[in-house]
Amino acid sequence: MKRALSRTALCLIALCAVCVARGDENKPPQPLPPQQKNFPLDQTWSLRELNGKPVDATLDVSLKLDGAYRASGYTGCNSWSAVMYPIKDQHLMVGPYALTKKQCDKDVMAIELGFLSAFLGQPSWDLVNGELVIKGPRGELRMVRSL
Repeated sequence: MKRALSRTALCLIALCAVCVARGDENKPPQPLPPQQKNFPLDQTWSLRELNGKPVDATLDVSLKLDGAYRASGYTGCNSWSAVMYPIKDQHLMVGPYALTKKQCDKDVMAIELGFLSAFLGQPSWDLVNGELVIKGPRGELRMVRSL
């Protein structure tokens, strides 16, 4: 009898705790905070659009961020590298660039400048329909996964 009474008392206590935790049933449910995404490490991305303009697929402009947060790639003219950290709310923090100093056609150099500038100012990033989109105060990149 004591065991049955104890179980009943425990059930009532648990029920009261659930009622208190739920609060007012007439309150609208609160939206959940957005899920944080993980930056796709150890994958190479190729530039396909710079500031809303298409980039020729034959021009090799790339980004790869490894698990040690070393970013590297090619600008269509020069090899580049930098320390790059994905930070809160899907932003990127980028350190100074190391860049080879080859001179190329002025159109390719303009793409290089636009590409590297887009990483300045803690740009945001997102994965949209399988593409990596990076938007910042100095530009917008749309990249596709490459081999």
